Amino acid sequence: VIIQVIKADGSLVATALNAATLALLDAGIQMKSLPIATTCLVPSNGDTTKEFQFDPTAEEESSNEYSAIVLATDSVRDGVIASITFGAFQLDSFLSCVEGAKRASKAVVAFMRIAIEQKVN
Repeated sequence: VIIQVIKADGSLVATALNAATLALLDAGIQMKSLPIATTCLVPSNGDTTKEFQFDPTAEEESSNEYSAIVLATDSVRDGVIASITFGAFQLDSFLSCVEGAKRASKAVVAFMRIAIEQKVN
């Protein structure tokens, strides 16, 4: 699978991973699991007044106030497959991102299901 980025407006790694997964599904490639990627921004200095952000824009990702965590979760086995992190953060922030990514992956899988069903019909 080759992914060419024409224009990026944030969450590039997660979007590319999800596009590759959708391409494999569309091609009928059999997979044992369905990896879904999510980007989460966490306050980099442990600031509790700032909230976590999912699916950030490029401008939000470039902010020095946040650190980025990209998680690939297995929507079948409900676990983390891989993570890519940028910046410093606390362990509890990482674990909160894992929980949020698990919930977000369910919505992405539902969207993928609708897209594939519409193509088949």
